[in-house]
Amino acid sequence: MVDNPFVFVWPVDQDGFGIEHVGPTGTTLLGSVQYDIIRPKGGPPRYYRPLDDYPGLWRPFAETCSSVEGVLTFVREFGLLTDRGTEGPDEILSTAERIRDIVTLLDDSDRAGAAGLLNRYPPRISEPLYWNDRSARFETRLVPFTLRHALLHQAAETIAGNYQWRRCGNEGCPRWFRLGQGAHTIRREYYSNRCRVAHARRQKQGATTHG
Repeated sequence: MVDNPFVFVWPVDQDGFGIEHVGPTGTTLLGSVQYDIIRPKGGPPRYYRPLDDYPGLWRPFAETCSSVEGVLTFVREFGLLTDRGTEGPDEILSTAERIRDIVTLLDDSDRAGAAGLLNRYPPRISEPLYWNDRSARFETRLVPFTLRHALLHQAAETIAGNYQWRRCGNEGCPRWFRLGQGAHTIRREYYSNRCRVAHARRQKQGATTHG
């Protein structure tokens, strides 16, 4: 699965990630060069499919990554946004801020503005051909270069399709799900039946505690 060029998979270090202070590595007109990077701890990788497993990942990413602590929380669950091996938290914060701006424009029904903002730095996508045995024909797949481009691709699809999203009503579930034609009905409140049952159980336990 890892080497499949037609499926976008992404690694997460199972031992986690940490922030490392780097510098000074030299001097500039402004003084010593110092910065922080996020580095994996060197554990075995866990692979997942962001586009298939978390089609609404761009929304919790934008929400979570509003601070360095939030960036670490996201990275420990979903991995770095780049394939360089390390990444500065400021890079991730910048991408999250941009996606939050896109969300704000979409919430204001300004799809043109959201598209213009995304098109300043559009996602990088490859489009390989593969043979589909079921349809007995060649078809294309869109495969992002990195997780950063996957998140931007999800935002682009939302703008193009005018998709609506809702956060799972189960507290603690990070997932968002799409509403409307070809997706879930507008009345849906939970990502899955498991989330609905977990929320009901939590509500019952709370009522018992305060009863």
